[in-house]
Amino acid sequence: MRNRLILLTVLPLLALGLLSAGCKKSESGHQRAEAAQSKKYHCPMHPTYVSDKPGDCPICNMKLVPIKEGQDHSAHGAGQAEEPKVPGRIAISLSPDKQQMIGLRTSTVEKRELSQAVRTTATFEHDETRLARIAPRFGGWVRDLKINFTGQQVEKGQPLLTVYSPDLLSAENEYLLAFQRLEQLKKNPADPQYESARRLVESARRKLTLWEIGDEEIRAIEQTGQPKDELLVRSPVSGHVVAKTAVEGKSFMAGETLYEIADLSHLWLRAYVFEFESPLIKVGQKARVILPYLGNKTYESTVTFLYPHIEPQTRRAEIRLEVDNPQHELRPAMWGNVELDASFGEVLAVPASAVIDTGARYVAFVQRDEAHLEPRELKIGTKTDDYYEVLDGVKDGEKVVTRALFLVDSESQLKAAIAGMGAAGGHQH
Repeated sequence: MRNRLILLTVLPLLALGLLSAGCKKSESGHQRAEAAQSKKYHCPMHPTYVSDKPGDCPICNMKLVPIKEGQDHSAHGAGQAEEPKVPGRIAISLSPDKQQMIGLRTSTVEKRELSQAVRTTATFEHDETRLARIAPRFGGWVRDLKINFTGQQVEKGQPLLTVYSPDLLSAENEYLLAFQRLEQLKKNPADPQYESARRLVESARRKLTLWEIGDEEIRAIEQTGQPKDELLVRSPVSGHVVAKTAVEGKSFMAGETLYEIADLSHLWLRAYVFEFESPLIKVGQKARVILPYLGNKTYESTVTFLYPHIEPQTRRAEIRLEVDNPQHELRPAMWGNVELDASFGEVLAVPASAVIDTGARYVAFVQRDEAHLEPRELKIGTKTDDYYEVLDGVKDGEKVVTRALFLVDSESQLKAAIAGMGAAGGHQH
């Protein structure tokens, strides 16, 4: 009887202990199930993509990794740099096999000498500093023409015409009388009239010199003792006659132009460049002048002047070049093609094939490692036919995509659209 009472007392205690242990075991299993169910995964390249189960990222195909406890789902992984923000584009991953399949190529960002060819046309014209006008400083009449048609070639010192002038004849007489009086007084230099006679000769000679009467003509007056009623006018330069108003028997006023003579051994070229090209042109810049109608013969030239105005209708700037023409092969009003090399010095540059101009921004894709490509927005400086100067966006030594760029860009935009739709759904997959 006593043993039965002990058994009845112990059995309920054992049952209670077993029940308590079962409850604890059940609670522990439930907690493990809940922990497994709450585990999340995200993409290392696109941390905003979060999934409930492991797998591959639909954006870049990278393997999803578990999110550590306390890690912000929307933040980048530990130690990962912030990605550049390019609206509408996102970093992508392409395996080496896929890169080879689409023919992807890259080029290294580096410093290089950049130059831009500026091409235009120009017309030849006379060098204004080598034009001579024959305009006597006294009035008179034309007697005899030695050069009598426009375009005729003349040499420096060659006679052009003879003129008659009463004013000139009077001035020569005045000089001759003063000269003869001084010669007489030279026998007695102590004579008080000697100094006044010497000053009178200097004054009369100065008048003839200002009228551009040469030393040769003045010496002839002194030697012959007779003033000439005719004056021979000579060419002051070598060149050809570009204008002629002198006609035999014609009267002329003091300062009236009888001939215009231009030197052809050195010519100017007048060229025009577009307004946006004008900052590329500098004084002293070398240029090539090419004449297609002379078998593409090339002359070396130099920019000597930039005209300080812009044509309002055509929006063009005017520049002047100069070229030597010793053989007189070039003629005023001829035209030629002009090529100028505008150098920008050594700058950080990327190939033009690596840049996408969206209209709003310039975009390039940088290879971060063997498989990952990220978009970068570039700040562009100088543009040439083959290269862009980069002021910001990429660094020296980085690699940018130069071939299959539009395929990469399309993939990036597509992945960005998918990621945007995922973000709109709360990033839960």
